[in-house]
Amino acid sequence: MPAVLSPKAATDKTDKSIHLQGNASRLMVELRSAAKTYLNGYKALLDVNLEVKQGEFLFITGPSGSGKSTLLKLLYGQELPTQGEVIVDGCNVGTLRGDRLSLFRRRIGIVFQDYKLIPQRTVAENVTVVLQAQGYTRKEIQRRLEATLKLVGLFAKGDCFPEQLSGGEQQRVSIARAIVATPPLLLVDEPTGNLDPDNSWQVMQILQKLNSFGATVIVTTHDEQLVRRCNHRVIQVRNGRLYKISA
Repeated sequence: MPAVLSPKAATDKTDKSIHLQGNASRLMVELRSAAKTYLNGYKALLDVNLEVKQGEFLFITGPSGSGKSTLLKLLYGQELPTQGEVIVDGCNVGTLRGDRLSLFRRRIGIVFQDYKLIPQRTVAENVTVVLQAQGYTRKEIQRRLEATLKLVGLFAKGDCFPEQLSGGEQQRVSIARAIVATPPLLLVDEPTGNLDPDNSWQVMQILQKLNSFGATVIVTTHDEQLVRRCNHRVIQVRNGRLYKISA
């Protein structure tokens, strides 16, 4: 697994020399003639070929129902390809089952459009549930929690419950949960779909900052204005096929 800057290092403003080098030519994601047909016969993706290098920021755009979310689901193994191969961080995702799939998913941060926060748990508890499941020590959990909440601007909200937060704050909690274990790959599904322009830009700035620390970031979105503002590589999904928009 490639090294990724820890939240503690990422938020240390006294160290100006921190840079993640990594292998810029290494592929983090590779889809080889991948396709997905559901049991009802619906062809969500057709003969998809895609390469994403380590440390890259990629936007996937397209209208609702075009296959964007299905593509992300293939990357973390929620859906399996009916044809072709999906290679993520050196693993053939389509061959993983059970414990092997669970261990693989620990290496990926996933941010959902509907946040998927646990309403009965505080912000801190929602974020640290990932670390507890992975057996981190209490001291390490606290260190990572504090650094991550600072990074997403929610350090003062750790004791709040999701219902006490705005939509933008809930999305930032979802991001914090996804990155607290410092995964090398971050998959983000329509992160600004429910947010106003100001909150949308704040969320996007956090994602770009994480990318600058070395994480590979893949974002699905239909917000073309936001995509143009960020100036990263863009591909579009239309009728299950990929089209290059910008390099």
